[in-house]
Amino acid sequence: MKTKTVLWGIGIPLLLLTVALVGLDAYGKHLSREVRRWDAEIDALCAADGGKNVATRVYERVLAPETKQYFSEIKPVRSLAVPTRLEGVPLGPEYPYVSETRVLEVLNKEDPSVVKYRERIVRVSDNKVLAERFGYQRAGGGIPGFNPGEIRTCPKATLKDSLDVNVFLNHPRRNILETK
Repeated sequence: MKTKTVLWGIGIPLLLLTVALVGLDAYGKHLSREVRRWDAEIDALCAADGGKNVATRVYERVLAPETKQYFSEIKPVRSLAVPTRLEGVPLGPEYPYVSETRVLEVLNKEDPSVVKYRERIVRVSDNKVLAERFGYQRAGGGIPGFNPGEIRTCPKATLKDSLDVNVFLNHPRRNILETK
């Protein structure tokens, strides 16, 4: 009689664990299909119109202020960081140029989440957009609690498409862009 009790005591938890693992595997395969489907969709959206709808558009080139808010000395190189703000929210007079990123459209609310976004550099004094680019991002697609999945962005972030390198004439990496 004790043998049956022990078997039931071990067998039921093992059965429940097996069912949970099979369900988790099926959910993982579903998410993997969804990730591939959305990755193909954002690749198609990026490629539409010859990629013109996501290309970097530069409207004006300027000199970044030589202040600690924008430049820092990280030996052996100098770096530039454009302060980020929420769209339209002022940061103060020491920030004449800011970057803004805004989600324009949510294409999928579920996991994996997919959005269309816009990033831009703005001159604060007159709210003029100096450069902008549009993109798509997929996040998630992994098994919650185990693997959150990776983030995929289209178009890929490259130096030649970087807003700050293209806008600021005194950007430390601009010489790399001009030699290519």
